[in-house]
Amino acid sequence: MKQTTKNRIVLYGLILITVLIIFLMQSFNVKEQKLTLTDYLDTVCDFTVYSRSKKPLDSCVDYLKKMDAELSASDESSSLYQLNIGKSVNLSEDALDLIEFGKNFGSENPDLFSIYLNPLVTAWDIKNNTGYIPDVTKALEDVTAEKSINLGGVAKGFLTDRIIEQLQADGVTSALINLGGNAYAIGKKPTGENWKIGIQDPKNESELIGIVTAENLAVITSGDYQRYFELDGVRYHHIFDPTTGYPAQSGLRSVTVISENATLADALSTAIFVAGVEKGIELLNKYNVRGILVTDDTVYFSKSLENIFKQLNFSYKYKFIY
Repeated sequence: MKQTTKNRIVLYGLILITVLIIFLMQSFNVKEQKLTLTDYLDTVCDFTVYSRSKKPLDSCVDYLKKMDAELSASDESSSLYQLNIGKSVNLSEDALDLIEFGKNFGSENPDLFSIYLNPLVTAWDIKNNTGYIPDVTKALEDVTAEKSINLGGVAKGFLTDRIIEQLQADGVTSALINLGGNAYAIGKKPTGENWKIGIQDPKNESELIGIVTAENLAVITSGDYQRYFELDGVRYHHIFDPTTGYPAQSGLRSVTVISENATLADALSTAIFVAGVEKGIELLNKYNVRGILVTDDTVYFSKSLENIFKQLNFSYKYKFIY
């Protein structure tokens, strides 16, 4: 009996060592795959993926290219552009899902968010504008008539979610994706640490207001410092108020929403930016997500972020919002 027990112990030990060796061999085969793209979504897209091959990353990049070509409101060859000028097109299932989400979210928050702002985007042309204030009367009429779709307020979040799903389906357990301010952390770093995502100071691109440590979370930021021009001391940026036709002037400089759902977080960061601090806090509560709202002098942040949000810039006041 004693010999049998001893044999079992030896056998279990050998099995454990074998499993450990296999695990270590697999771990050593995992490599860091990094890529930065500047030709898609009109922004900078950064990928850091830990995988034993480049295939998962390549698949995600192929998907991003495909969807960007389909959803661009400015590319005359895109399906969305053709739809906006009245042509009959076949949209992918993902494009239809994205448009449906945008419609529904806009219906829930009609004064704060709309996917029909393309006439305003075109009239203002913030990317190329150096100081021209357009007459938005006709553009607002077209917005109300829901004539032309622009998915800029939610597309990056939606594509982030789809890319994360694809990476996880390919067995990736450690990655950080950032599509122009739409960041998502899968799991932890291979070292066992959580990912660290910086929140930019809207008044100084070389400074951070803080760092969020994230695991399986989206950290989505919208701000007035990304695309804008200034005229007579006023900043005209790319986030429009659907009720006025002008860039939102809510007192907020940036909004970060933290959630497992990047699509919702992207739409919410836009809506909250238009809404301002008080109503923005109501929206965070309504959708049961956490947020960081930045004005010229104050950083408001959800109390439940206390353990994962490190405050860095004390030229601001930091206040809990709930």
